[in-house]
This record gives sequence, C-alpha cells and structure tokens, in this order.
Amino acid sequence: MSQSPIFTRIVQMTGDLPSMPHVATLVMQKMADPRATARDLHEIISQDQAMTAKILKIANSTFYGSARNVSRLTDAIVVMGFNAIRSLVMASALNDFLKSYGLIEKLLWEHSMGCAALSKKIAKTVRYSNTEEAFLAGLMHDIGKVVINLKLPDKMREVVQEVYYSPEATFARVEQEILGFDHAQVGRLVARKWRFTDEMEEAIGCHLRPEEATILPALSHIVHLANGFCHKLEIGPTRNRDLNIAELTSAKTLKIDQNTIDRLLEEMTQELQSSQDAFTI
Repeated sequence: MSQSPIFTRIVQMTGDLPSMPHVATLVMQKMADPRATARDLHEIISQDQAMTAKILKIANSTFYGSARNVSRLTDAIVVMGFNAIRSLVMASALNDFLKSYGLIEKLLWEHSMGCAALSKKIAKTVRYSNTEEAFLAGLMHDIGKVVINLKLPDKMREVVQEVYYSPEATFARVEQEILGFDHAQVGRLVARKWRFTDEMEEAIGCHLRPEEATILPALSHIVHLANGFCHKLEIGPTRNRDLNIAELTSAKTLKIDQNTIDRLLEEMTQELQSSQDAFTI
C-alpha cells in the first residue's frame, strides 16, 4: 500500500501524518511487554497530570461502573485492567487532536465515542472475545477524519457540510469527490504509523467495507455495524434516521436480527449519555 497512488496522493495533500502523542506511545510500548505491571504504567501515565485526571474521572464514572471510589492512578489501573487503560489513554490522545473544539470537532468526538460504546455493546451481544478491543477499534475507526480535519480543515469543512445537509450522501463518496481518497484509507496509514496491531489496523481500514477484512473480519463487522447505529441515532456528522440496520452486511454476518437491533437502539439511546459524560475530557 505504501507504494500505491492513493498513498502518494494522501502524503502530497496532508504532508507527514501525525505521530502518536508521547505518553500514549510509551504506554502502548510498555503494554506490548508481557512483564509490564500496574506500577510500570503508573510511572508513565503520571508524567501527564491531565491524562491522569482524565483516567480517574472516567474510572469513577457510571460508564465503567466501579463499585468503589478510585482516587489513585494505580488503583484505577488495577480495577479497570490494562486493556481498559489502553482505551482511555487513546481516548485522551484522540481528544488532544480535537483541541480546537468547534462544531466539526464536537461531531467527530461524539461520533467516535458513540461508535466505541456501541462497538463494545455489540461485541458483548455477539460474544466477541475481547470487548475492550472492540471499544478501542470503534474509538479509533475515524482517526482518518481527525487527521484530515487537522491537516486540511477547509476541505473537511466542505465534506462535513455536504454530508450534514444531504442524508443521501456518504462521507466516503464525498471525500473521494473532493480529496481523491477517503478517511478509512488515511486511518489505515495512521494505524500503521502508530504500530497498532494488524487486526486493529484492518478494522480501521475496513470499517467502511468490512467484507474486505481477512485477518479478523468479526472486528471490522462490529465497527461497521456500530457505525451504522450511530448514523441512525444521528450521532456525528452523518445522520440517517431511516437507515435499515437489518439490511447492513454486518448485521447479517453477525446474525443480529431485528429484535436485537430494536433492543440495542433502545438501550444505547439511554446509555450513550453516560459514555459522553464520562469521556468529556
């Protein structure tokens, strides 16, 4: 892919893709070590007081449902587990790229958080083995949009305006018309630069076209379906209340029937506010 015309065009238009924030990089590197301990993560994360505060806030939220008040970072790491902490660190990193918090940034953040929460919910429903991995894939699936907004804000504003006011227009189609590539293609490159796992890179790169996934198709289908739920619930810039979720490829692949869809829509309408409140960082 690095030699493809799409790669060349992306680099020509965006310049160098951003690096992962420093503390997040150190956390991801440490978590790749099977000997890593809670104290190891504490030493890294505590270097960033803002991130520490964010993690403690989320650890005590109803979203993660801790049975006791968590006042120390080490306790949060132990109570929540390494995978959840990884998700929170990446949520903080994603938030850092959306610091100029206008309407577009607000829509991108809400959609990323909504898709993360829905991915985790769907993963539980289909008994996917790693629900926190699904959460992270949902959280990061639109990192390509975040980067395009960072590097080409005027172009992103043009895309968002067309999609926001034209429900029949898909984000990817408008991106292809205006940019010559889409956010999933950018996201795959970012995931590769940030050294995400092959499975995570695939889920980000294939969330628009999950049928192309070959490494771990279930993860791509979960994120694709969560994305569809977000569109129907009008979370983010793409809004399609009339979307028939049961007809999505991913709903059929994951064997999600209409009764389950109706239940998930009702539950998530109630639960999304708690996730938004928890992750307003």
